[in-house]
Amino acid sequence: MEKANIFDNLAKDLTEEQFEPIVNIGGVLVERIISKAHVTPVGEWYDQTRSEWVMVMQGAARLEFKTGEVVSLKQGDYVNIGAHVKHRVAWTCEQTETIWLAVHY
Repeated sequence: MEKANIFDNLAKDLTEEQFEPIVNIGGVLVERIISKAHVTPVGEWYDQTRSEWVMVMQGAARLEFKTGEVVSLKQGDYVNIGAHVKHRVAWTCEQTETIWLAVHY
């Protein structure tokens, strides 16, 4: 059994948002996402075939849904996004990394 820490080995170059799988088995993907001032381009929406539960472990972010709803997330906040619920990342903290824990199921 291998021990790891969600805050270890953060990428130094965050030019691109980082998506790192932690577990990918039986139709479930658990991943760490690292953002820093990253957003989904205006007019683009995630439309995922699986549901996604996501928690902000560090930093802050704002999700926008195609319905017009906006959800602000800070450390410890989480949201469950159903499959095919169109959404985008409208803002992530510029001062520090936003570390997400995402479960796709």
